[in-house]
Amino acid sequence: MLSTPERACSSLLPTQNTLQMTRNRLNTPLSLFLAVITACPVAILAEPGTSGQTGLINMPDARFEDEGTFRFGTSYFRPYLPIWSSISLLPRLELSARYTVIRGLSTNLGKGFGDFKDRAFDTKLLIWKESEWLPDIALGSQDFTGTGVFRAKYAVVSKRVGNTDYTLGYGDDRIDGAFGGIRHHFDWNKNLSVVVEYDANDYRNDLGASESGADRRDGGWTYGVEYTKDWYGVQLATDGDDVGGNVYVKVPLMKPRFVPRLDEPDPYPVAQPDVTIDQWRADTGAAARLARELYRQEYKNIRLGFDGRTLVASLTNTRISRIGRAVGRAARVMLSLGPAGTQALEITYTENDMPLLTYRFTDTRKLRRYFQGLLSRDQLDHYLEITYADPAFNTRLSANEIAIPADAVDDIELNDDVQRSDEGHVLSYRFESKDLSGFQFVPFNAGVIFNDRNGVARFNLFASANYTRQLYRGLFLETGAELIWYEDVSESSQGSNNSTLPHVRSDIARYLQSNRLKLTRLLVNQYLQPQKRVYARLSAGIYEMMFAGAGGQVLYLPARGNWAADLSLDWLRQRDPQGGANFRDYSTVTALGALHYRFPAWGVTATARAGRFLAKDKGVRFELKRRFRSGITFGAWYTRTDGNDITNPGSPGSPYFDKGIFASIPLDPMLTRDTRARSEFSLRPWARDVGQMVVSPGDLYTMTERTLLLDAAEQDAASQLGQ
Repeated sequence: MLSTPERACSSLLPTQNTLQMTRNRLNTPLSLFLAVITACPVAILAEPGTSGQTGLINMPDARFEDEGTFRFGTSYFRPYLPIWSSISLLPRLELSARYTVIRGLSTNLGKGFGDFKDRAFDTKLLIWKESEWLPDIALGSQDFTGTGVFRAKYAVVSKRVGNTDYTLGYGDDRIDGAFGGIRHHFDWNKNLSVVVEYDANDYRNDLGASESGADRRDGGWTYGVEYTKDWYGVQLATDGDDVGGNVYVKVPLMKPRFVPRLDEPDPYPVAQPDVTIDQWRADTGAAARLARELYRQEYKNIRLGFDGRTLVASLTNTRISRIGRAVGRAARVMLSLGPAGTQALEITYTENDMPLLTYRFTDTRKLRRYFQGLLSRDQLDHYLEITYADPAFNTRLSANEIAIPADAVDDIELNDDVQRSDEGHVLSYRFESKDLSGFQFVPFNAGVIFNDRNGVARFNLFASANYTRQLYRGLFLETGAELIWYEDVSESSQGSNNSTLPHVRSDIARYLQSNRLKLTRLLVNQYLQPQKRVYARLSAGIYEMMFAGAGGQVLYLPARGNWAADLSLDWLRQRDPQGGANFRDYSTVTALGALHYRFPAWGVTATARAGRFLAKDKGVRFELKRRFRSGITFGAWYTRTDGNDITNPGSPGSPYFDKGIFASIPLDPMLTRDTRARSEFSLRPWARDVGQMVVSPGDLYTMTERTLLLDAAEQDAASQLGQ
């Protein structure tokens, strides 16, 4: 925690000159200094204020939560009701977002929208960390991007003395002048604390202050009591005339798992093989037995080969999240059911039938001892080689491949129960094949659109069906459809924006309002590996609800280094809102080159995409994301192009540029069984045309990053090999 080194217990009585503040009618009450520190100090926790930023009550402080802490909550202090979230993205960087309802202030967005609502994003940077004699020093900005209704900049310091944390700061714009306060923790209950602050917010000049009643708030001295415990916190406060509150929940994103894997199948028990090399070569039944067990362990696209010394396999796993874990479990089966006398194992892991990594275990005796707990990972590393897969692997495997009769594995039941709930859905049905073909039906999905012109939110409830058919090696037919159960999007009067760009996204409401049954995807994808560390995709068909076309992508991964580069080129034509095979007149070619750079120590990836976007505007899209040890990823993007989007808050002299935040949440840490399923969302204006991209038929960098770099936090491609 943020604290000074422990010192001997002492007594400290602050004087009236401890805090110097210059705002109007400043009278320091005696109650500010009632805390006389007479006991050994307890940890001073970093708590959120009513805005979501770490702070006192309505004022920020210089404290930061532990790295990777995500908090979300809501507060109320008349007339403001924010719903907020915040994250310690880096050890010295905090980001916050809030959606604030201003009670009593009407909006000009139309009937049904209710009170005025505002979006704001805040940030805070720690520039000096507390030491024995010096305080934490931080700089912050509130509403640095958004409407600017709550815009403020500030500098603040916080210093712990005994059981009390002292804060003093100075702000500009909405925070008007000096502010400060204390937070005191009690020895007899370390979860309980009291807070006193001087609130320097200039409420009288807030937007619509006379209508909402904010002009009747003076700020000034505010008092609070709070209770915090592990994953939640509650605060009650008063400034004399009003009573406010703040409640929140926090999630430690640096924690690898939130629940234990109680329902995870046990690894295959390692046993001595009972088939000799001669028997293995003479009878394909032994190889079929191995293939059958690998299929039962949920491996796909299995190919086996044996050259008299090395047992070779090519395979993938669509459920197990870690590549090292998937390879380790396959190696257990191969050790037990392969031929006795096998000296080495070689396993090439594939993704969409593209070979990614090759694991070569050069001594099967050492590997067996490792699985038996008689050899450490450090010792095993001397007998383990992990390399990028070589396209020549397929040629080598074909020369020694063992043909498995189809009828030897046809009777395998891949799904004991096709009713699934391990992918984040309340209910889903999935049918799988021994290759990567499969069908999934989810009867209940929900989509939400915020800040519609005629209401706070619009939503639709729908069923989705997706079918994938593997036609040949690396060749897939992919289809998707949606059936709308209920929607109120059609009640929206949201029209096209008034930008000078083609309406590539701003007519999205027309697509959502059309037929209840929608064909959302119908395309053919061919995945290739032309050279080592070079991957390619060719695509043709319906990419998404709004566009169809043809194109491709090439990805290059370096032999060493934390960067990668790719190029995407697509010819696209806009579909008719009614769906089917009809099209609009609009067509375009998009071309985007991307450079990705990873900072492994922080789990941060920076991406720049430059080129021609969907509305024929040219520019650069910048992305920054952080992946935590739990696998949860948060990120943001900002795009600058030559497009002229003057929709409010844009204007002819200052056009709007596309921006937003996104998250990708793996379900594995939150479920009792391993899964590769993820939930993804983004927050952005839903009717913009500038800086837009088509939905990728299969982004190669995302695919390889999640497979090859999933263990980025550990920097170990063999992470969880023994699990």
